[in-house]
Amino acid sequence: MQSAISSALHSAELNRYYQLCKEQPVEGEQQRPTADKDQARMLTLLQQKIHSQNIEQLLDTDSRITKTVSASITKPAGCDDSKGLQALVDNYEMALFTLDLAMPLEKPLGAKSAASKSRSNAEQQDIQQLIARSHAIALVNVVDKQQLSAVQQANYLHPDYQGRYVFKVQHGWRSTVSQYLGMHIFVADGDIDKTAKQWLVFLDKNGHFIKAIAADKAISHIRALQNADWRYDVHGALHRN
Repeated sequence: MQSAISSALHSAELNRYYQLCKEQPVEGEQQRPTADKDQARMLTLLQQKIHSQNIEQLLDTDSRITKTVSASITKPAGCDDSKGLQALVDNYEMALFTLDLAMPLEKPLGAKSAASKSRSNAEQQDIQQLIARSHAIALVNVVDKQQLSAVQQANYLHPDYQGRYVFKVQHGWRSTVSQYLGMHIFVADGDIDKTAKQWLVFLDKNGHFIKAIAADKAISHIRALQNADWRYDVHGALHRN
């Protein structure tokens, strides 16, 4: 799949370059091509290997690979950058060579895309169900309990809470929660550097954790929630958005 995506992206970059730099050459200069001369070969290989010539569908199949390959492509700095152009052509040839050696997909690309879309829909449904059964949702940071005064600790934390680290609430959705919460897990001092520093937490009406997800793994959840309903400022004052 990676070689297919790489071939398609290199072809697109070559076509972009040729269109941008298609002015007539000066006297003595060789006529520049106006399009990727290997595009037909690339499309034939795509048909053989992934059973499709749909470039848009190919690039949407695995956005992570597409983004990674796109960022790594060597692009000419300008129309006069012959070394950059040659590097682009050489890398394109390597991508086509790798694609030629690759084993064909067992199922058509469309079938894989449909399965991926089905998984995505199922994930979105799970996210919406989690949001619906949560009384309150908050984005929180992990802080040392010693930042709180004795009065704050008494007001915010259960008397039996033994952990050194707590959650400091930044903003949230649905019902409000207090600015500090005890964590859902016990974190020893030796493990704090290996623990996520920011979490998205889901609470029931009794303030118990339904789920806590490290923020870097909760991008889809945060996107589904959209704009926060309330927030705490730097002075600890609650504001409703």
